[in-house]
Amino acid sequence: MTSPSRSFPPRPVSKISQSDIAAACGVSEMTVSRVLRGQRGVSGDIAARVRNTARSLGYVPNRIAGALAGARVPLVAVIVPGMSNMVFPEVLMGLNAGLEGSDLQAVLGFGKYDTATEAQVLAELLAWRPSAVVLTGLEHDDTTRAMLARADIPVVEIMDSDGTGIDGVVGVSQHGVGVAMARAMIAAGHRNAVLLRSAQQGDRRQDSRFRGFEETLRAAGVPVLGSLSYNGASSVPKGRALAATALSHWPEVDFLYCTNDMIAAGALFALQAAGRKVPEETGLAGFSGLEFLDGITPRIATTDTRRFDIGRSAARMILSRLAGAPRGAREEITPRLDRGQTLRG
Repeated sequence: MTSPSRSFPPRPVSKISQSDIAAACGVSEMTVSRVLRGQRGVSGDIAARVRNTARSLGYVPNRIAGALAGARVPLVAVIVPGMSNMVFPEVLMGLNAGLEGSDLQAVLGFGKYDTATEAQVLAELLAWRPSAVVLTGLEHDDTTRAMLARADIPVVEIMDSDGTGIDGVVGVSQHGVGVAMARAMIAAGHRNAVLLRSAQQGDRRQDSRFRGFEETLRAAGVPVLGSLSYNGASSVPKGRALAATALSHWPEVDFLYCTNDMIAAGALFALQAAGRKVPEETGLAGFSGLEFLDGITPRIATTDTRRFDIGRSAARMILSRLAGAPRGAREEITPRLDRGQTLRG
């Protein structure tokens, strides 16, 4: 006769404490505490030994308790508009690469191109007492600026360098990008441009870029025929529909300048469907320098904003500030204009 099976409660697993790590390393518990809190005053070799031992023993710190005690936690709060346009994943890859070897980890929030939403997200992230903050762009509301002033931690604003930052700034001159593309368009012999843009309110970087483009054309006596906008996230179908409308409204158009590469790819398909020769009859350009353009023929002209480099530089700036560097560092990343195969000549 088989006896009935019996279930037993799992045996409790003992928690690893800082005293266990101290004993394993042969250092004081205070030293372990300082290392795990990210405080200075411990030699690099000892700090590395403590962190390695903590990991090998499976120690998981109670960050909430640390925050309640007033200590900073090794998090970098990063707020980007969103992830739908394929731009910011590469920025985050660069940020993580730059933080590698430190104890800092990025935690992400979405501002949705809205300063009030950004402030709300920032308030939630600051509640965890991060060691630093990364914001997108230079435009923020008074609430955001007040919270950051009270937090008194390193802040790095990324993507745009046309203006004064709160603390550190890493980005490209969006206005300069527009100027450079306008000059390339004029040099290629195009004369009738239409802008294909996002209707997203608060996208100051797009506005600055198109302003530089239009001002340069105007100074050269070259008209911008008009602009068309789309709502919501960027997509190839939206670019195709927008370009088809542009061809219908302005049949004389011979250049489409698109707010990003996704819209430019859709515009190319619309030009091909309409039987327009690219670039002989109509040229076009996008913005960002996304990798997927390498698989499209003809290859679309664009501006590579070096997003990975921006993220990595932001990380280095944070580490430098945490090590005692002064506020206000700036790094302007030089973008690369890629003529592709959609500009004449």
